[in-house]
Amino acid sequence: MSFAKLLLEDKWFRWFLFGMVLLGGVSFLLIFYLLWLGAFRGLLPVDVPIPGRDFSPHYQAAVAFSRGEGLSPPVGSYYFCYFPLVIFYYLPLSYLSFYPAFFVITLWNLLMALVTATLATKILSYYQVKLPATGKWLIFLAIIFFCPVTASLNSGNVNTLVACFITMFYFFLIVKDKNLYAGLSLVVAALFKIFPAALLLFAIVKGRFKFILVFLLILALCCVISISLLGLPVHVDFAKYLLIANQSTAKAATGCNSAISGIIYNSLAFFNIQGTARNIINIAWVFIRLAFVLLILGYLYLLFRKREGAFRDKEWTILFFSLFSVLMVSLPNHAWVYYTSCLVLPFILCIFCLKLSPLEKTLLALSVAFFSFNTHIDTICTLIGGVFQSLDYLVPPSVIGNLLFLAFVLLKMVRLKRGSESAQIEESLRLQL
Repeated sequence: MSFAKLLLEDKWFRWFLFGMVLLGGVSFLLIFYLLWLGAFRGLLPVDVPIPGRDFSPHYQAAVAFSRGEGLSPPVGSYYFCYFPLVIFYYLPLSYLSFYPAFFVITLWNLLMALVTATLATKILSYYQVKLPATGKWLIFLAIIFFCPVTASLNSGNVNTLVACFITMFYFFLIVKDKNLYAGLSLVVAALFKIFPAALLLFAIVKGRFKFILVFLLILALCCVISISLLGLPVHVDFAKYLLIANQSTAKAATGCNSAISGIIYNSLAFFNIQGTARNIINIAWVFIRLAFVLLILGYLYLLFRKREGAFRDKEWTILFFSLFSVLMVSLPNHAWVYYTSCLVLPFILCIFCLKLSPLEKTLLALSVAFFSFNTHIDTICTLIGGVFQSLDYLVPPSVIGNLLFLAFVLLKMVRLKRGSESAQIEESLRLQL
């Protein structure tokens, strides 16, 4: 048997992915801290950010809030960009100095990753995938060393927490059928980052309208509590910030944008397209994304209009969740690579619960590879410069990772549909005979 065929066997395929994720995460930390501590100083043309860089502005906001200063930032500045109620999450840390507070939040995020791993193994058990104790710890290691999660832990942001609550949402909605807990989990995730609200599309496709009602009621209650505690002006400022930030990301270009939109905005900047042409392209891109989502929803409606039972199939549930998960982190105007932390559960479910063809395994492995070595590719392209740096700027590796995973999910859905149609034809022929 050739090495390629051996590698595509389920057991060795999973070990290969685990090794790739572990290598990517460990080497990221090693390279980052060597550069941060001053080794190879001057090697890169940009400064290496400090550990906890994303935690810092929210920590400073909590410190200011604890001193009685206002929470509202100057409009358009990056100060506290989460829903105002979230300030109480950071408030206890404001009584510590920065690095002890960062250490505490890092331990907390590691705990969130452990909870994610525990819930993931329970979800796998629900799908009849039994893992030994060693396998469960490997799932935990694979999560914390998945480079977007590793970078998120290193920066001290909330994406590990958001990924944990998205996993809770799936666990309570699908495994436990608890609308209240599922709604509360998704509300918490959406309060920290707005994009998890896109998973309401998953609930719509699954026909879980009671859950959607519960989600909206809990969200409304949180808004009332937040306004009662912090006042309406703070929330108006927050809404203005979101609108201004969304408009600015539609105009700006940055090589670290892992959303598909990054290709559009970076290309506009790279080729210096300005004025009316730029505005037309930006507006067209908004409608293209909307049409793409509507096309997918229409396809799913036509696909299952006569087969409602298929919505309860394990494979289709996993693919629906994976599809809307990758869309929520790849279709906004801007998405940091950290946001891909929310894809850890879809990756785990696709690897362990779906029967994959060699092509599907290849797409999945390449997607994981681009995420695992995202920073490495960026660094190498920066060092080489020239056309490599330009290509990396136009299409960052994290964008390729999102596109590959999206292609994998769509391909799997098409093949699953064809397989079910073939099975129906065979069954009808058998009955006729």
